[in-house]
Amino acid sequence: MHSQSLDAMAGNRPKNTARKRSVSLSYRVAVFLRFVAAIMGGYAFTSVLISLLAVLLPLNKLDSVLLTTTLSVFFYCCVFIWVFAVKSLKTVWITILLTTSGQLLALSFIKGWL
Repeated sequence: MHSQSLDAMAGNRPKNTARKRSVSLSYRVAVFLRFVAAIMGGYAFTSVLISLLAVLLPLNKLDSVLLTTTLSVFFYCCVFIWVFAVKSLKTVWITILLTTSGQLLALSFIKGWL
């Protein structure tokens, strides 16, 4: 009797008729490219920025390196969030490349590499 009531209840359950949502391949590729931009571009931008800040801050060398290393986590997180907030992936890459290049150029002039 108990098994009959379980079978009856199982028959009354609504079947999973909801269609599975499929995510298109282009959307998956776009998300992957944003992760690549966030991870690699964010790393490049943050590393050049903290190098530049370590040189520019008017502290002794050890304090400026420790401060910029601590701030690097914040900058990297901001870049990561920004990459997913901007609508166009092309804008993301152009902005990351231009700002990183500008910072690297400024660092090169300051250090006398050019």
